[in-house]
Amino acid sequence: MSKYKNVLLIFVALILFVYAGLISIYPSFKSKHFDINEFEKKALPATGLNVTFNYIDIKVKPNFTTIITLRDLDVQYPDKQPLLKAKVVELTTSVSALLFKNFDIKSLYLKNVQYDDQILPSKENKLAYFPEAFDPKYFGSKKITIKPGPVSIKDLNISYTQTEPYSYKTEGLREANYTKEEVKEFLSSYNFKNIKIK
Repeated sequence: MSKYKNVLLIFVALILFVYAGLISIYPSFKSKHFDINEFEKKALPATGLNVTFNYIDIKVKPNFTTIITLRDLDVQYPDKQPLLKAKVVELTTSVSALLFKNFDIKSLYLKNVQYDDQILPSKENKLAYFPEAFDPKYFGSKKITIKPGPVSIKDLNISYTQTEPYSYKTEGLREANYTKEEVKEFLSSYNFKNIKIK
């Protein structure tokens, strides 16, 4: 679990961004009304990251289970250095997530993922500044409450870069799975600003 903490952090955090974007355009929450350009403009000041994707689909089943699917997700640092790419991101949640600031993640599935892990000269991970930087006010919310769920990843490739002294290596995993309890414990260990982990 500890080896992939940063990977898991960015996955779950990205889902929070999508949630916040949905809230900002509610009640027009259907896929065809989702303004991707507007979301991408708000993502940078809200997160300190460049977040783009090419496709979003939102489905609400008769039992009110809500499935949000993204394709070609690309996340970069402000200096354009790569952070995360995912061909498919599928979030299963409840319809209430589209109405309120309390988000219940039933499950999160990602496929064909490339994650770039970067260590700064200070020996800190470049992603370490993210929890303090996250500010959902740009999506119309002062606080976000999240109830984590299990995370499943298929075809995960990770590159590790250390700037001083320079080193680079890659690693691939066909599958990675985390239980609800593991995700909650991990997220609770971080000092997320403006986010409550339930």
